[in-house]
Amino acid sequence: MTAVRSACPPGSVALDLEALHALLASSFDVSAGRPHLVRRTTLDTFDRRIARAGRRLELIAEAGNERLELAQGAQILANVLTGAGPQWPAMATALPDGTLKDHVARLAGIRALLVIGENQRLVRRTELRNADCKIVVRVDVEESADDGATPPATVTVRPLRGYQKEADRVWRLVTTLLDPATEPVAPPAERPGPSAVDSGTPARALLAAELTRFLDELRDNLPGTIADIDTEFLHDVRVAVRRTRSLLKLGRPALPARFREVWEPRFKWLGDLTTPVRDLDVYQLGLPEMAGWLVAAAAADLGPFEAHLARRRAAERRTLLRALRGARLRRLLDDWAVELAELAGSVQSAEGAAWSAGGLARANVARAHRRVVRGGAAISDASPPEDLHLLRKRCKELRYAMEMFAPVLGYAQSRDAIRDLKKLQDVLGRFQDSEVQSTTLRGLAHEMVADRAPAEALLAMGELTGHLHAEQQRARAEFAGVFASYVRPAGRRRVTRLIGDDGKAAG
Repeated sequence: MTAVRSACPPGSVALDLEALHALLASSFDVSAGRPHLVRRTTLDTFDRRIARAGRRLELIAEAGNERLELAQGAQILANVLTGAGPQWPAMATALPDGTLKDHVARLAGIRALLVIGENQRLVRRTELRNADCKIVVRVDVEESADDGATPPATVTVRPLRGYQKEADRVWRLVTTLLDPATEPVAPPAERPGPSAVDSGTPARALLAAELTRFLDELRDNLPGTIADIDTEFLHDVRVAVRRTRSLLKLGRPALPARFREVWEPRFKWLGDLTTPVRDLDVYQLGLPEMAGWLVAAAAADLGPFEAHLARRRAAERRTLLRALRGARLRRLLDDWAVELAELAGSVQSAEGAAWSAGGLARANVARAHRRVVRGGAAISDASPPEDLHLLRKRCKELRYAMEMFAPVLGYAQSRDAIRDLKKLQDVLGRFQDSEVQSTTLRGLAHEMVADRAPAEALLAMGELTGHLHAEQQRARAEFAGVFASYVRPAGRRRVTRLIGDDGKAAG
């Protein structure tokens, strides 16, 4: 593989192009081209998955052509001409088929590619020929075409296939004048997570900081939800709302009464509002996996079901959009920001200091853990599904308490306790999700009957329902063993260390 390498002038020294050409001319015939403009558009997902993987995806426009280029540092991993190309934002599935698409699709997953940066550079291409007058290496010199503070000039050595030795010689010459470019891929800019909090800090200070963070996340993801860029924007809105609702409930002892009376219902409205579209998103995202469950039916038989989901989602999304663009949500967010500012300002008051962060954290985690242990111990083979559903809710409450109060209780200890709990949550989640999905499938099938859906589609959906029932039975059979593992002495000791040895954790 030919290696593409870049170098820059040391420090803030300007590039001496004549000196560079003179040095190259000592070993090659140098043919310098005229400068031309290159526009580089950086693409990534909203959560910067490509950058986090140490890659860089750019749309490069020059000389009337556009190409996509995936690079790692100065090494080009793949590139492809785009032709007309997709309009951004776009999913990775819209990219031209080939190696680059395969790489990017693995990195981006279900997130859309967005334009996250643009710049223009002047490029002077120099072609180097050997004694046989064959072009063996191209050297590109890039300088910013914009005024003001700009990145330094970059010299890139591009070998032609079969001439790596000549490129190595060029590189040695270039680096006598310049320094090799170091291009560490920085993680995307993001708000810092919560830092450790002293146990004696007023609980309201922690609650105000965490609730403000969730508000910021909600606002960050609303534009992408409204534009329907990808399904994860709505998902992240729901996560922010769910965490807000959980922390309001956990913080009840330390919060003014109006938080329960006014704000819990308002955020419940927002959570309920986003549920229908998200439920349909989950079905649409899960269709490829569901198609793999089919044995008697063919994947193509689910085509009418897929079309029905799309129509339902379009209708539900219209309802969602009206609310997201409406005055009620704007008032909610604006009023909530004011409320949180007032809460942060009340931490020094006598009422605000009544609960410490540590006291509230330990009380919540201990109570939630007792409810999980007692609820799980009461479940037998004869227990109705509702008992397992209730235990799942208790597990979610405990996990939220551990996550929300990790800044107080300690991140490492919280992580260990959550890891134990997650195994129990997983089996309970499989049990409930299978039942909910099966019930929803039946309802959708009834709607499709009214729309005169073909028998093949309904039979395929029946097969999916059978698969879900079998999965629910498997989860039910696994529950006793997973719960016994959760309440083993080692797990209880982890929770006891998390909240302090006050004898209340185990129930």
